[in-house]
Amino acid sequence: MIYRIRVAAIVLQEQKILLVKHVHPKTGFEWWVPPGGGLEELDKNIHDCAIRETREETGYNIETNEILYIREFVDLENCTHNLEIYLKGDVLSGDLSIKNIQGNGPYEHYIKEVCWLDKRQVKELIVFPEIIKQDEFWADTNQKRFTEYLGRQDG
Repeated sequence: MIYRIRVAAIVLQEQKILLVKHVHPKTGFEWWVPPGGGLEELDKNIHDCAIRETREETGYNIETNEILYIREFVDLENCTHNLEIYLKGDVLSGDLSIKNIQGNGPYEHYIKEVCWLDKRQVKELIVFPEIIKQDEFWADTNQKRFTEYLGRQDG
């Protein structure tokens, strides 16, 4: 089993969340997630990782602050146990685009779209972490003051 730390930014504006659409190139399975990816050697810390990944996947420069969620999932296809850390992020500058993902490794074949989605739109999609589909997530977006462990998912 390979162990991986994945960091993502939960970025909210005007009752919408910034999400990235992934499509598995072989199976066609589609899912949406906040921008993020694996912690790399060049990242000084988890905040740097979230900032870098968000810029690559969305075109936005962000700042991050507190940890909102921690989740584990086991990717059986790649025999990888992922520890995911979700940080609250705020847009500082940039233009919405996935052009920065080109030439950036195998994930460029997965990422197809990035956009701002509201609560109603999110409920119709396959989204990870699944808490993003829940009403308490949307009620809690500006008042969250603690980190929540979302458990482990195998699949």
